[in-house]
Order: sequence, then structure tokens, then C-alpha cells
Amino acid sequence: MSRFSNLYRKLGLMKAISFYIKVKTKKLGRLSFHNLSKPFSIRNNPYDYATFEEVILNEAYNIEVPFSPEYIIDGGGNIGLTACYFATKYPKAIIISVEPDAENYKTLKTNTSAYKKIIAIKSGIWKKNSYLKIIDSHVGNNAFTVTESPEADEQAIKAVGIYNLMIEYNFPKIDILKLDIEGSEKELFETNFEDWLPKTKILIIELHDAMKTGCSKSVFNAISKYDFSFSIKGENIIFTNNAII
Repeated sequence: MSRFSNLYRKLGLMKAISFYIKVKTKKLGRLSFHNLSKPFSIRNNPYDYATFEEVILNEAYNIEVPFSPEYIIDGGGNIGLTACYFATKYPKAIIISVEPDAENYKTLKTNTSAYKKIIAIKSGIWKKNSYLKIIDSHVGNNAFTVTESPEADEQAIKAVGIYNLMIEYNFPKIDILKLDIEGSEKELFETNFEDWLPKTKILIIELHDAMKTGCSKSVFNAISKYDFSFSIKGENIIFTNNAII
């Protein structure tokens, strides 16, 4: 489906034309959309538009939740649109949005600054507090992968464990954990998940076996230790913790 036809389907003719002209002429500025309570920005690149299309236009994270979320972690925050979407949908929730890339993080900070309950962190998500290095960065700012670094040198990125986030920000549970972390889910679900996974009500995750072999195996091995059911929406698998919902 073309960009315009997707906009037309969601917005109607006149609003679609207006938005499409801004995209084509690259005069984006601060944009407004009906399912975000505050204006937002995207940069003039195809990656940001793809993120906008997935998160805002197609509402990839619009799922049925049988409770009112209070604690949300957005792993792989990118430019902040998912955190903004969650903040609009669940205004009482505290949201931690974690993004390792410096340029992405700048836009994330801009987009989330008007939402008082979003905490933006420049970091990667990992199995423990550590440091990471970016590999195959040529694939774009929304698809690079990382590997663990033995030390904090000038090229290393800070990484944080999910349970460490819970402790630091006083999260007694995780109502929604969204993970789009470009293959790091393999390491995340291999070890140290026992402290946070059984306390997670809803896990929304995109798996990246094409980028790193073994991602799905790692995630499903960990999930199988608990009473989760799952469904699929688009590129995401949604796991529901039946033991605590």
C-alpha cells in the first residue's frame, strides 16, 4: 500500500493530502495527529516515516488490555512515538522509554518532553547493567544491532537490565513491556529474566531472527517457564501473563 493510500484510508482525502504534501516537500516541522495528545516531530528520512506509519498511523500497539496500566517500559524507544502513544492512551501510567542511539534519543527527548510521566533514558536494554557496541550500523537508525563490550570505552553504549530499571524507578511490576531491540532479545531472555518476567503482565515483542539467529528460541524458552498465552498483531507477538491478570 502506498504512503498516500494509507494516509487516505486513515485520515480522509483533505487531511491526507495536507499531510502527504508535508512529507513530500520535507516541510514537516511539528506535526499533530488525532491519536497523540501532543505535537511530535519526525526527521526527513525513510526510517522515521516508517516508524510513524507503524506506531501512529497503523496503531501497532493498540491492543486490548483488561486493566488500567500504571507501569510501562518501552524498550527500543527509537524517536519516542510509542511512548507518546502509550502516554496518550494510558495517561496515568509512568513510562520508561529506553533508546541507545544518540540521534534517535535527541528526537525522543523532543517528542516526549511534553509528557510529564515519560522518563527518557539513553541506554540499551540488556540482560544486566553493562556496556554495548553497535555493529552493522549501516542498516539505519531503526535497525542496528549491538554486542556486549568488556569495558566502557568511548565507543561503548550504556546498557541497563530490566530488573535494574524496576528497582531504580520503583516499579513493583510491569504492566506493559514493549521490546523492539533489534536482536538483543536473544541475550535478554537467556539469563536474568526470572526477576522481571513473572512480574510482567503484557509483553509486546518483535523478534529478529533474521538479524540474530536464536532470538525466537531464547524468548519462547523463557516464556515457557510461566503461564503465558500469546497472540500476534502485525510484526509483534503479544504475550499475556495469565497468572497475574
